[in-house]
Amino acid sequence: MCEALRELMKDEIEQDVARGEARGEARGEMRGRAEGIVDTCCDLGLPEDAILERLQKKLNISLQTAQEYLKTFGKQIVKN
Repeated sequence: MCEALRELMKDEIEQDVARGEARGEARGEMRGRAEGIVDTCCDLGLPEDAILERLQKKLNISLQTAQEYLKTFGKQIVKN
């Protein structure tokens, strides 16, 4: 019975898998772009508010999402 059900739903299952893969790829691409923006801005010495603004503008994301990216990819300043 299970095998017959799988065969009947084969096309739908394949479409769901494809949609999931596409969403994962889009998220990965967005994270990669965010990391590049944060890295470049940090190298240029831009202040946090300018980095957040740039992330929001370039990626069309919310302030909260921009803050998460900055927290994740921001460079830690080590004082000697």
